[in-house]
Amino acid sequence: MQRDLVLRWLEQISALIAKLLRRDPTVDLTLVEDRLDDAETQLLGPLRLLLERLEPASAAELLTDPWRIQGYAELLAFRSAIARLKENPTEADDLLHRARVLGREALRRADPVPPEWPRWLERLESDAPPVD
Repeated sequence: MQRDLVLRWLEQISALIAKLLRRDPTVDLTLVEDRLDDAETQLLGPLRLLLERLEPASAAELLTDPWRIQGYAELLAFRSAIARLKENPTEADDLLHRARVLGREALRRADPVPPEWPRWLERLESDAPPVD
């Protein structure tokens, strides 16, 4: 059940960001950020504020479930893209780094590994220079 919900959130946010990048007038940055906030709150609950302060590997330890870790990684990647749109490269690089580490951790913990996860991480790692 939770896996389906996480996938649905990620698909909806991805579609919103695609519309935002196409300059679709029905979507704006505030709407996308609100949806990201909602998804993070639902996925992470009260851990959200704590996870933001932890190193990515420690955050993964706390989350334990590979689907939650991957979901969080993808949400951080979306936040990184938004930070780039807002011309904040330092924040974008930090969020991208966190997303990469969490994505690797989700892959390490998943059994079996969903086939889309390695492809997602590969694209994420090729999109920008490494910061690890």
